[in-house]
Parts: sequence; C-alpha cells; structure tokens
Amino acid sequence: MACKCDSCGGAVVGLHHIGVHVKDARVSEKFYVEDLGFEKTHEFVNGSTTLIFVKAGSCIIELIENMNKDERPVGTIDHIAMEVKDIEPFVCRLTEKMVPFDTGVISKNDWLFGGAKNIFFKGPDGERIEFFEMP
Repeated sequence: MACKCDSCGGAVVGLHHIGVHVKDARVSEKFYVEDLGFEKTHEFVNGSTTLIFVKAGSCIIELIENMNKDERPVGTIDHIAMEVKDIEPFVCRLTEKMVPFDTGVISKNDWLFGGAKNIFFKGPDGERIEFFEMP
C-alpha cells in the first residue's frame, strides 16, 4: 500500500466502544441492561468468544467473554475502539510513520454490524487500540 503523503485521508471521528473482559456475558448483560438501564444493541458468538454490545446514550461497552478464561483477566479493559472514516488511507499513513499494527491487514467482518472494518494496534504504553469503521 503506497501512501506517501500526510494528507491522504482518514480521521478519528470519535469513540466507538470500550471492550471489557467479563466472566459471564449473560450476567454482565443483565447488570448493564436491568440495573444500569443500558440497551442491548448487538450480540455475536464467534467460536469460543461471545461479544455483547450494550449502549446508553453515546456510551457503548463491548462485553467480551472468552471460553479460554486464562487469555485475559476478567474486569480488565481489553481495548479502546475509535470510530474512524476512510480507514485504509489512515492506516497507510500510520504505517509510513512506523506504527506497528497487530495483523497488518484491515479486517472486514460481515457478521460485525453488517460489515464493519477494523484493525488493532498498540499505543506508546502498550494500550490496545482498535480503529473501527462502520459500513
């Protein structure tokens, strides 16, 4: 991907969601929906992982339950997802700035919000960041 410019497009437009590891997605869903008044907006089961998105106003939390419980401790923030526009040139520009992306490729997932694109990378202190472009 040859970008070679600092103004070739792409921008962060806001926070999309925060991903949090939970022990039991159903228990967490019940807490956020019934106790805190969130609305369940999406649910995805992908192999050994259950993802449930709950929303209150502009706050979206992705509840992440992994069957492999030792992957990450529950209650920890897994990632911060920033909503972006024009993800491809934005990733290209950051690649030229030597930002290392976890996979090196942008994923398009038809099962995720009808075709959302995303890619993960780390910030300077190891914080996990996701660029997330809605279809």
